[in-house]
Amino acid sequence: MRQSKGIRFAVLGTVAQNAEGVHGYGLKRQCERILGTFWQLNLGETYRILDRLSDEGLIEQVARESEPNRKIYRITERGRKSLDDFILTPPSDAPRPLRQELAVKLLFAGPDRVPELLMLIEHQREAYMRQLGQLGIQRRRLKRAAVDAFVTNLLIDGAELAVRAELAWLDDVTQKLKERHASQTDE
Repeated sequence: MRQSKGIRFAVLGTVAQNAEGVHGYGLKRQCERILGTFWQLNLGETYRILDRLSDEGLIEQVARESEPNRKIYRITERGRKSLDDFILTPPSDAPRPLRQELAVKLLFAGPDRVPELLMLIEHQREAYMRQLGQLGIQRRRLKRAAVDAFVTNLLIDGAELAVRAELAWLDDVTQKLKERHASQTDE
């Protein structure tokens, strides 16, 4: 599976925030705190990214007397330059509206499937409501954490706005399908 540039540089950025170095598990915990639910990393994926960054000379392993058996990673000058270049380069990922299963189902379901589609839309709505709840939980956790979470809160704001836009779209689709279904049964 190909890693996105974003997660790769999120790991590199997290390593950069640890001048004395950080081990894989500590890095994973810090990424979870910083990235929250935006990107989930398992420990194996964390180490694969670290290995790749190390192979590219963007991070290096350092030894700590207090933890001789642990791999501790620190950013290199090359890594710092690469991170700075990434930060200052315009994003390359394009918005991907309607890249979801429901859009495909709407495209190919016949008019006789409107009642089932309405149930699927309600199911999707519930999933978005759960996602809003999770974002609220994440925001509350950040308030309790002893970190500057300004940017992470901006990301949560963006995620909440996106979820609310999806909910508004689902409401619009529901209304239009009901109107169309009502007009088809009246004919």
